[in-house]
Parts: sequence; C-alpha cells; structure tokens
Amino acid sequence: MTRECNDDFTKLKGYILDYRISYNLDNNSYMASAKRMHKVYFSLVNWHAEYQHQIDFFSKKYTNNKDILLRVSEAISDIGSSNFNWLNGSYKASRVMLRSSIENFVRAISSIDDEVQLTEKNVYKLFDRAHGSNIFNSSVHVNKLYKELHHRYKELCEDTHTASYKNMDKVTSLVDYPKYVEEKSITTENIFIIIAKNILVILCLIFNDLYHKMHHRNRENIINSVQSNYKPLILFSNLCN
Repeated sequence: MTRECNDDFTKLKGYILDYRISYNLDNNSYMASAKRMHKVYFSLVNWHAEYQHQIDFFSKKYTNNKDILLRVSEAISDIGSSNFNWLNGSYKASRVMLRSSIENFVRAISSIDDEVQLTEKNVYKLFDRAHGSNIFNSSVHVNKLYKELHHRYKELCEDTHTASYKNMDKVTSLVDYPKYVEEKSITTENIFIIIAKNILVILCLIFNDLYHKMHHRNRENIINSVQSNYKPLILFSNLCN
C-alpha cells in the first residue's frame, strides 16, 4: 500500500473505534420511527423463532424441502438487515434489502406449490408464476397482500437501478455515516412496516395451524403487529376463505 493509503487506513481504524449511533437517542423523530419498526420486526422474529422450534411440524404439515425452509428464514433475515441499515442511516441499502426480502419470500412460498420457482432466474417469470400459484390464491386476503408486496417490489427496483435522483444516497465516504435524514428515514420506515406486516400476515394465514401451535405469549407478540382487519382471520381461521 502507498503511504497515503496506509495513513487513510489508520484513520479508518479510528473511525471504527469511535463509531456510534447513540446520539440519535436524543432525536424524537428517529426514536419514534425506530420504535414502530422494532414492533413489527419483533413480531416477525417471534414468528421465526417458533417456526424454527417447530420445524418438524412445519416440515410434515407444509413442506420438507430444505431450500424452501432456508429461504423462509432468509426473507426474515433480509428484513433484519434492512432494519440495521436504517438504524445507521443507510436508507438505500435498507430498501434494497427489503426488495431482497420480498423476492426470497415470494420464491420460498410459491415453491411449496411449484419447486421450479426455487431455480427460476427471471424475476418477471418468478412473480408471474407466483401470481397464479394456488398458495397465493388460497384466499382473497392472501392474494391482496401478495399483490401489495409485488407492487412494493417494483417500487423498490427503482432503488436497485437508481432510477432517479431520489433513489440516490449520495454518500461520498464512510465518514458520512452514521447519519439521520428525516425525510428519507420516514419514507423508508413506511415501506419497511408495510412489507414486514404483509409478510407477517401472509405467514400467519397460510401457516395458520403453525400459529395456533405456538406458545401463547409468542402468539400475542405476533398478533400485536397485525392490522385489525386481519386479526380475526388469523385467530379464527375458519373465516379465512
């Protein structure tokens, strides 16, 4: 490395040593957004913990394909990564991870009906086949939520392809992080909550028997983030169809 590169790496070590986001704790807008995002993410984490705990039941009841099981987990993992990026002010990366979460989720769930979806490389075909799948048409509610996810996916593609100025983060160096930009923060928060809630509700509707086998505290932690119009559909599954 050159002398200048070595000097800059020394500065990088200092930057890492001093890196913190705790000053945002004094920002009311930041904290309000963080709390709302945490609420729905916590519900998803509770669902996923029960999913892992009862993986034998899930495998017997729904599917034992290991690739599908892993992709369900990866969709939740992507949402966690999105949350982490948001906390640090990396809003574009946060939205890109939400896009990845939707794609992993749609691929995993539609593959229960059609395992070709696991290897489908064309995302247009992936969503087209998912749109016609039995599982995403199992009820009008599931289908509506799926369509909303697809709409949000197309919206998030603008970030991946940097479609316009508003899709740019304009970061010149690492020293720009951590940061807080209220407008971008709230925009990203809103789409995060919509996507996380829609995925959560679809999981609870499609895998309703799993939901009712969960520990009662986990069921409460999950239903806590569900929109009021969907709660009875989850709690009383005979109303789902």
